[in-house]
Amino acid sequence: MSCTVEDELTAFVDGELSAVETARVRGHLASCSGCRSTEALLRRTLTELSSLPDFEPSAALRRRVLAEVDRLPRPWPERMRAWFRPGVLAPAGVALAAAAVVAVVAGQRNTTEREQGTQLAVAEHLELLSDYELVGITPEDLDVVEHLDQLQKEGRP
Repeated sequence: MSCTVEDELTAFVDGELSAVETARVRGHLASCSGCRSTEALLRRTLTELSSLPDFEPSAALRRRVLAEVDRLPRPWPERMRAWFRPGVLAPAGVALAAAAVVAVVAGQRNTTEREQGTQLAVAEHLELLSDYELVGITPEDLDVVEHLDQLQKEGRP
């Protein structure tokens, strides 16, 4: 069956259509035997389902089904939420924050010591550096001279 009301028959039988749509489906049912048989099948199914007794699972069946569900692998979003719950995340966050503070303090100490070392070297060799400036030697030239042995090992002149 490929009628225009085919998708609306269940809603028609359940009484979920507006008055205009209901009138349109009734008009179509008057002229279409395929849709009438589908409507009759839907109504018969509803009647038979309503005549069935209610099913009430026993406590043992309920426990067995829930145990089966618990044995199923958990989806990855649920597993991720388990890792990010406060009981796990809070101690890890405190440890991470402490490590970050230690890294920042250690980095500042290293930077300060390095800067002091550079300042001391400049102060010790201030006279020599000022003589280099007079001759026209730049700090970049000094860097090349300092690493000349490495450049020769690499095959650079």
